[in-house]
Amino acid sequence: MRVGVAQISTRAGDFAQTARQMVECSERAARQGVDLLVFPAATLCGVTPVPRADREGFLLDLAGCVMELAEELACPCLVPVLTESDGAVLPDALLIDHGEIRPVGLAARLESLAAGGAQGGSATGLPELEFAGARLGVAFTYEDLDTYDEYDYDVDVIVYVSGYGFAVDDPSSALGSSLTEGRFPADAEATGAWIVGVGSLGCYDGQVFAGSSFVLAPWGELAAQAPAFEEALLVCDVDPSAEGPLEAPLTPEVYDAPLMAWGALTAGLSAAVRDAGAQGACSVLDGSLGSLLVATLAADALGPARVHALVLSGLDAAADEASESLVRALRLDEGHVLRLDVSGEKDPVLARGLAEAHLASLAAREGCLPLGSLDKTGRALEDVPAVSAARLQPLGDVYRSDVAALARLRNTISPVMPAGAVSAFAVPRVEGLDALPTAEAQVEFCDLVLSGYLEWDLPVSDIAAERGRPGLVEAVVSSLRAHEPARAGQTAASITLSSRTLEEARGPLGLAWDDHVRPASERLSGRLAELAGAVTEEGPTEAEDEPDDGDSDGPGESRERDVRDLLGYLRDFSAGGGFAPLEGPGRDGRGGGPLEGGSLWESPFSEN
Repeated sequence: MRVGVAQISTRAGDFAQTARQMVECSERAARQGVDLLVFPAATLCGVTPVPRADREGFLLDLAGCVMELAEELACPCLVPVLTESDGAVLPDALLIDHGEIRPVGLAARLESLAAGGAQGGSATGLPELEFAGARLGVAFTYEDLDTYDEYDYDVDVIVYVSGYGFAVDDPSSALGSSLTEGRFPADAEATGAWIVGVGSLGCYDGQVFAGSSFVLAPWGELAAQAPAFEEALLVCDVDPSAEGPLEAPLTPEVYDAPLMAWGALTAGLSAAVRDAGAQGACSVLDGSLGSLLVATLAADALGPARVHALVLSGLDAAADEASESLVRALRLDEGHVLRLDVSGEKDPVLARGLAEAHLASLAAREGCLPLGSLDKTGRALEDVPAVSAARLQPLGDVYRSDVAALARLRNTISPVMPAGAVSAFAVPRVEGLDALPTAEAQVEFCDLVLSGYLEWDLPVSDIAAERGRPGLVEAVVSSLRAHEPARAGQTAASITLSSRTLEEARGPLGLAWDDHVRPASERLSGRLAELAGAVTEEGPTEAEDEPDDGDSDGPGESRERDVRDLLGYLRDFSAGGGFAPLEGPGRDGRGGGPLEGGSLWESPFSEN
């Protein structure tokens, strides 16, 4: 079976243009003898559903596009779409073969529903179909991959159509670029099937998709891989009867998380400027690491000729020199550099407000997208600016420790930022943070707590048990919640670069309660053990010892059984649900969270 992956960049809902791209790819694939051409998840619909009011019209136009594709595609194709079931949006894929259209996900669910209804079970089926001499499965999520492994599915090839954007805390989201650290070699060996990873390319609803599609043999060897951040037609022969090894396997590349993150940020910034209909981007240069990195990012994404800078002077000598040095290093057009002297303004808030007003004027005059330099740590723990002209915060979903790692990476490529600025850490104001020896350690601890709490859903007690300093852990989380009302008023978008943004993790406004670090005896597991011991030792009371006239259990036995059932349920919930242990899995279902051993800050950047 010859499989092709059409790794193309599209705009969601641009049906006419996208259909032309898809037909052209199918013609190229047909000339290479491809039996099945697979398109990425975001090709037609993106990854986010349209508002309910628009859904009918969107689906009608989508259906018209699919009907045209059925007539024009030059080879059998698997085309992902977003569908709706009982009000929930579900990913599906249409198998288009010689004019026939089959929704493989829906068909599998209906077959499973029929079988479950006949047997009194439930419908949880995944696709399992015969095609081109192979048994084919289609997965859309990590949970689907787990299901193919855990249940009795007889498939030779699993097409994994990823709907996850790139996230620095989830190596598997980088697909083929992260095989050395991702989950997919283990999936191939566990299922005994070829894994065809299909990556979307481009930016959709703030999420960046890196491409890097791949084909893995059942024994874990890499058979083929497409490049990251580039369009490609990947073609690979898949033999269900092969037992390995491959004649010419590829060597998986070493995963470079900072480089992937930089590529994702440049792609996201370029897409944001395009979608805004802007001529370029502009930002304030104030000598801070964030402002220097944003200007560098814009120059890499758009080219120096499309970048405008508002350089603040009169702050201090080091900051002024850092900004001017970057302007020279990036070779910005002198006509695109506006300088504003704020040395005469004693109120720093007013000085910054004046700078933002000038940035708004610059953006309007030049037709540019105004950029901000806030990072995730600052947005979480610091006061938001009183005035901001920024419409995009490129680093708004990147922790400050990772901002420094990105700056070091970029300076390794070419040293455009002064070394002193790269090593300068602005520290959030959190009570007790000054107990740590250096500014870098203080920022790293804040990021450690935030990532554990936000991305990994760890209670403060678990974080403190692993890293100590319980009072400081409580203070960081309390500061996060205290700044939540101000964050709710922010309107600038961010490029999503984590598995959970601050907006997605937002708690209810007005909540007065804050969690605190609890000793083990007060945790749920300790309470359950105490209750279980009490029931075992005390047994039924005297009143409960009296015999019962009926055939049923006595009230004492019934009460003890009910308590034991409740304890068992709570234990199960504690182990696998909302009270998962510290080493529990993240989005990729394989663990590897930020709190596992090693240095203080455990972002993926630290290993490289």
